[in-house]
Amino acid sequence: MAIITKNTQEGQEFSGGLKTVTEERVYAFSGGFPQDPEFPKKNIHTDLASAISCGLPTRAASGAMFEGYLAELMIDLFGEEWLSSGEMSLTFIAIVNPGDMLISKAIVQSKQVEESGLKFVMQVWCENQRGEKVVVGTTKGSLKNNTLPK
Repeated sequence: MAIITKNTQEGQEFSGGLKTVTEERVYAFSGGFPQDPEFPKKNIHTDLASAISCGLPTRAASGAMFEGYLAELMIDLFGEEWLSSGEMSLTFIAIVNPGDMLISKAIVQSKQVEESGLKFVMQVWCENQRGEKVVVGTTKGSLKNNTLPK
C-alpha cells in the first residue's frame, strides 16, 4: 500500500531505510559473474588502480546501486504502480565508497490535480553518514483516480 495519499502536502519529507554499501555488494553489482575465473572484473568500482587511471581518487560504488535505493523509496511511497508510470532524473555528485551508509530522502515539491488523478513532483537525494548528498534529482509519481478513496 502506498504511503503517498491525496492528503500529502507540498513540503512533506520522506526517508527510506539506512543502507550500507558493502564490499560484497559492490563486487556482486560491478564485478561480473561470480563463477567467472576473473571475478571480480577490474573496473573503477572494484579495482583501485583502474579508478586512479580514470582520474578518480578511489574506487567508487556504482551509482546505479543508490539509484536503486531511491527507486525503492518511490515504490514504498507510490506502490508498484510507480515502476510503470513514475519518472526519475538524477545527477551523481559525489563518490560513494564501500563502507558508506546511505539514506534516501524525498520532499514533495509540487502536487497537481490532473484528469487522471494527482501528480506529485519530488526532489530526491541520497546522503551519506556525514550528511553529504551523493546524488540529487527529481521524480514524478501519480495517484490515479481509481486508486484514490472516495
